Amino acid sequence: MFCPWCTSHAQAEFTAEINIHFSGLSNIDKHGLLVFPKLVVCLDCGYSRFTTPEAELSMLAMCSPKSGKGDVRNVALSSTAAA
Repeated sequence: MFCPWCTSHAQAEFTAEINIHFSGLSNIDKHGLLVFPKLVVCLDCGYSRFTTPEAELSMLAMCSPKSGKGDVRNVALSSTAAA
């Protein structure tokens, strides 16, 4: 696989910890969603990419401002209680 930015083949995969926050002042008091994706980094230009894991992606979809269903804290608590 090559880098889509510089076409280099010098890439490495790392584990990552990413906290995703919703934008806007109305979301400033909401917790972010912590995800642990695999991160692919181009070692020549620094271009990085990751794919959000499916479980966290569904939480983001439910809690996004477009869905209007509330915040991550409520979804995260109800999903862990159900597990």
